[in-house]
Amino acid sequence: MYEVAILEEKYFRVFQGAYNDFRLKARTDYKFEIDPLLYDDFIDSFKKGLINCLVLLEDSIPTGFLAYTTIPQDVIELFVVHVLTGENTNEKRRFLFEKFMDLTRSQRKHAAVSYAMLGVQETFKSFVAEFGFKFIDTGVVVFDIKNKQLIKDISQFNFLELPIGYKLTPYRDIYFEELAQAIHASFKNSSDINFDPRFLTIEGCRDITYKITNSVYGRFLPQASKILLYENKLVGFCLANVTGDGIANLPLIGILENHRGQKLSKSLVKSSVLDVIKLHQGGIVELNELNASLDLNLQSAVKMYESAGFVQSYRYSQGYLPKG
Repeated sequence: MYEVAILEEKYFRVFQGAYNDFRLKARTDYKFEIDPLLYDDFIDSFKKGLINCLVLLEDSIPTGFLAYTTIPQDVIELFVVHVLTGENTNEKRRFLFEKFMDLTRSQRKHAAVSYAMLGVQETFKSFVAEFGFKFIDTGVVVFDIKNKQLIKDISQFNFLELPIGYKLTPYRDIYFEELAQAIHASFKNSSDINFDPRFLTIEGCRDITYKITNSVYGRFLPQASKILLYENKLVGFCLANVTGDGIANLPLIGILENHRGQKLSKSLVKSSVLDVIKLHQGGIVELNELNASLDLNLQSAVKMYESAGFVQSYRYSQGYLPKG
């Protein structure tokens, strides 16, 4: 019989085996882009309240765990559900998930749940759906930074041929408030609000803007983060950063509604990509990959990235449970 308990100090030593088993499989089985925290760092984050963790016990031995965070307060982000290989793996995952749902019951009245079901986690999508979760088909697209022909093609793109009144410029702090407003306008009706409610409010978008531009989510690249101006007012953006293991990412791109339909997003993306490549070639940033994530149901976004030279690398289900 299985038991699920909140991680506590008496389990720290024996829990290490289950956690390190996950670390070994994080890239292969779970499609993580970067290595998870080392065990001691994970425990340190747990002690500081940055990570919550449930452990699955069999004869008092941890054989699985579920990790999540409640920071920020308006979303509960579920990181991973992992059990050691063996019999009844889905049943064990269900025990962990049921305990998670029970423990977060009061918090879920005021916070949505976000769960990126990467890798093998996709296989237990059906029982997650039983708890009321819905899913967004999400794709990761990649620009091959080693493809010389692709780089040559994008280098020949003429950014000076923007429609009259438009210009591109690198991000500077003077654009902070305009950028937060533009992110809110661009994403308040998007599928992203289902798993990140911050997009619904100006205050939430200021938080997102602050954390991206202050390198909370990875090293921010202001030179490669492009602002689209129309008559000196911000009407579009494409942000860029670098996470661990030299993975560059375009976390947010948007165009205000009145300025769409002119292929301006393609210019934004190509301009950012070109400057990311220049930073890499100049030795300022060491890169292994350049990618972006998108809702695969938005065909306009899919086509835009394809036209900018990106190809789909893999897809996964972004699970979410609205608050209440």
